[in-house]
Amino acid sequence: MLDKVRAVVPWLAVAAVVIGMSYQQGLFSLVGRLAPGPARAVALPGGGVSDGDRCGAEGYHRFRLPADVLSPPPRDTPAPGPRLVLGAYGFEQGPRTPARFTISLFVVPGGKRPLELSRTLGDGVAVEIEGPHGLVGGAHGLPVTWHEPTGTGPGHRMRVGARDGGVAEVALPVRALCPGHEGAEVMRKLQAPIDAHNTVTGQPPYTLTVSFSDPGVGEMRASLRSPDRGDVLGAGNLIPLDPETGRP
Repeated sequence: MLDKVRAVVPWLAVAAVVIGMSYQQGLFSLVGRLAPGPARAVALPGGGVSDGDRCGAEGYHRFRLPADVLSPPPRDTPAPGPRLVLGAYGFEQGPRTPARFTISLFVVPGGKRPLELSRTLGDGVAVEIEGPHGLVGGAHGLPVTWHEPTGTGPGHRMRVGARDGGVAEVALPVRALCPGHEGAEVMRKLQAPIDAHNTVTGQPPYTLTVSFSDPGVGEMRASLRSPDRGDVLGAGNLIPLDPETGRP
């Protein structure tokens, strides 16, 4: 028995060294940074709260969204008033940084005068990712980083110019994903399918929806007599449909 213990001890020593080196190199913490969150609402690194308590819910959104956000948008001219346009989005991970989705946003005033918004876009940005079986990840109260405009006006409000619009970015930590979902795989399913000629052949398997609520939106809509009402702006990753073929 003692001989067996002696035979095992060197391997335990090696294992201890490997564990120690892995800890120093951040490999275990890397696993933690890549792990999805629990099936309950939790505070997220950097700000915001996950929608973990809504995992699997179908059609869940933090805000009541306009119908054109939840269906493929037409290619015709949009109604007058402010709009939110989804820019580039992707998933990034590294050995020293938390894994996250990054989403670029474009804010279009839709009129001849600037659109004034709070720097935080109300109580923060909401993001939902949904698959065929319901919500696979999401969060609300997410902080936003502004790239244009770069400064704030009176009352710490962002003055989004009518000509240049606004450019911002929001990050969704991987901890906002529901259990059983992996960031890179979710990102792959957020992309529209393409054929051998790089032609889009359908809608993405997973939908991505970004929205916020700010009084400045409602004020601008009222001044322009827009048919849209309320303070909510939203955008999604659904591909616009051709009015003649009904396809992307």
